[in-house]
Amino acid sequence: MSSTLLEQFIRLQVAVHEYASNMRERMREEAGQTTVEWLVIMVGLVALGGALAAAGVWGGVVKSITGEFSDIIGKVLP
Repeated sequence: MSSTLLEQFIRLQVAVHEYASNMRERMREEAGQTTVEWLVIMVGLVALGGALAAAGVWGGVVKSITGEFSDIIGKVLP
């Protein structure tokens, strides 16, 4: 094996090791970010549900869904 080929192999090995190390470090840094993003989404959904409940929108939705299920069950059961 020539010394140039060996040198290129070692450089490639070092570069791959550094890339993998950097990726692991970046993933560790961003682990908490995902949790915060999901928390914000959940808070937003709860706020939206609360606003819809306060506006009285759910009453009509529940009646509509209940009516549809009753129709489906009525068609299935003789």
